[in-house]
Amino acid sequence: MKRAARAIWLLVATSFRVAPWQSLTCLFETTGVVLSLLQPLALAWIVAGVIEHDRPRVILGGIVFIATFGIIRALFVLGMNARAGQLERVGYAFDTRIAEITASIPTVEHFDDPAYLDQMQILREEGGALGLAVNTLLNTLNTFVGTLGVIALAAGADGRMLLVAAAGVPGVLCTPLVVRWQARAERASAGPGRLAYHLLQLGTTPQGAGELRVFGLADPLRQRLAAATQAWRAPKVGLARRESAVTIGTQLMFYGAAGAVLAWLVSDTIAGRLSVAALTLALLLINRLQGVSANLREVITSVATMSRTAGRFLWLLEAEREIHAQYVGTEEAPTAIRVGLSLDKVSYRYPTASAPALSDVSLELPAGSVVALVGENGAGKSTLVDLVTGLLTPSSGRIAVDGRDVSSLDLAAWRSRLAGAFQDHVRFEFVAGDAVGVGDLAARTDEVELRRAVRDGAAAEVVAGLPRGLHTQLGPSWPGGIDLSGGQWQRLAIARAMMRRAPIVRVLDEPTAALDAATEHELFERYAAAARAGRESGTVTLLVTHRFSTVAAADLVVVLDHGRIVEQGTPAELIAHGGHYAELYELQARGYR
Repeated sequence: MKRAARAIWLLVATSFRVAPWQSLTCLFETTGVVLSLLQPLALAWIVAGVIEHDRPRVILGGIVFIATFGIIRALFVLGMNARAGQLERVGYAFDTRIAEITASIPTVEHFDDPAYLDQMQILREEGGALGLAVNTLLNTLNTFVGTLGVIALAAGADGRMLLVAAAGVPGVLCTPLVVRWQARAERASAGPGRLAYHLLQLGTTPQGAGELRVFGLADPLRQRLAAATQAWRAPKVGLARRESAVTIGTQLMFYGAAGAVLAWLVSDTIAGRLSVAALTLALLLINRLQGVSANLREVITSVATMSRTAGRFLWLLEAEREIHAQYVGTEEAPTAIRVGLSLDKVSYRYPTASAPALSDVSLELPAGSVVALVGENGAGKSTLVDLVTGLLTPSSGRIAVDGRDVSSLDLAAWRSRLAGAFQDHVRFEFVAGDAVGVGDLAARTDEVELRRAVRDGAAAEVVAGLPRGLHTQLGPSWPGGIDLSGGQWQRLAIARAMMRRAPIVRVLDEPTAALDAATEHELFERYAAAARAGRESGTVTLLVTHRFSTVAAADLVVVLDHGRIVEQGTPAELIAHGGHYAELYELQARGYR
């Protein structure tokens, strides 16, 4: 109950914050609801006046009906226009805030957490309830005002009409059960919904087009998409069936009671024990009483949906606070490394993983060193890189720079001292100069720095081949945009990593995976030059690679296997040792003989 109250307060406060005057104008509708209660009373006066030849009563009823009709229409037009504008403003405010929250979370751990992803899937599917929050709250207010008014009119017409009102209570009492069914259906459909969205993306985006066609996967993908969609829809279809059964049962109960009470009232009217005006008012209120029950059910359901969705938004706020609370460092990051970067018994386990990706890793990475991280797939190389760059937080252990715990540093300031090129790099479909320049925003428009980074990243040939050089629009989906090969995109990513002249840590995570041997050789000459140039700032270069021809330039090789360090030393020392590194080196060397 406390959480629901917080959710409703959040929605009301947001509504008045983003558009206070529209929020107040929306209340005109509620005034119109109150005035609408006079209309059945006015009609009853007209009917009774006609039957009893009471002209003043007919005139009074007509004046009241016409006046209220005009005023109600005006109030509803004003209120609904305000409501429409409010829906847009509130929806935009929540969409913007959700985007800000998800974009500002400093780590990427949540993207590996199925619980987080399921919650976000539901928030995406039901996010419209936040934008419709004002609508729901106004409907709630209007429904309760209208309910009290209709019941008061019914009781005034004849006390037996309260029996008709009571016949609608079972339908209202069933609503919490329906709400629980809805919540279960949302949870059950979240996982299949994510899968269906993923499969749909595979089949409708260019990235998967080649493999889908070459491997003949179109039909199997459609079948899996159909199955996932069916699994996503099944809980909702089952919910609709149960809701329909409840609705039919409660409606039969209501109209059965209403028919019996009306027969009783008609009998009394014929016998002269009830006035025609009272019977007319009772007849006019039957549908309104039925509507009261239906409206209350709809309001309870809408408020519950709104409350659940707002609750998930509150959950997102709490998750954001908890994540940010882990990063309390405020110290300025160093501009140079004097001693080195150290890892002390660092471990990391991904959410829901059965085993840690890294276990008790201890390393000393001297200032100015080039360190190669080597190992088979899944050995923990990229995880180690993500920990150093702050994308992941160690489950245990400590990472320090010159003896200072990295967690004591301001995370944004720490990252401003880093540079990197990643195997899963972003294909920024910008103008080519911007696609490189975002590696150092302060120098993004400096053409001299851009060309230096392009040269250092061995991307000069790529830029030279573009129609307008650095001013060429990239991406074929844009007017005049140019598509690039995988290797060309990767060269621009490496150039982006070279924008920062003297980072204290430079990460090169499989930077040449899509490149040919000649380009790879050229790049490693550039890396060596960059590493030598970075020795004054103590730059630690972390190189993740499967190509052992790359490793020869490293000062230190760290061999990982199943999340643990099994060997470390210079390339020559490790080959002479004849251990795991030598075995991997020999396996790769055979392929070139």
